[in-house]
Amino acid sequence: MQWLKRALLIIVLLLVALAALDFMLENRQNVTLQFLELQSPALPLSLFVIVAFVLGGLLGIFLGWMITARLRLQLMLQSNELNRHRKEIDKLRTQAIKG
Repeated sequence: MQWLKRALLIIVLLLVALAALDFMLENRQNVTLQFLELQSPALPLSLFVIVAFVLGGLLGIFLGWMITARLRLQLMLQSNELNRHRKEIDKLRTQAIKG
């Protein structure tokens, strides 16, 4: 089963690479981008689009990692608090049994 998942992953990655290559070959015209007063050099349109796609993916991965790290920290803090309360409850139970 593991080899099937790897084979499917490789096939999907190859298809994405072929699609990106086709996109690059179809969009070779040079364009310049202008934002505020900044202007980029004339580069192929496909380069701008692929760079934006990769940066967007990396930003999504980074934000997902940050959210996961924050949630894990909250879980760890709540777990510590739960353990502290359990110890306190056990202590109170032993005092109630003795008293």
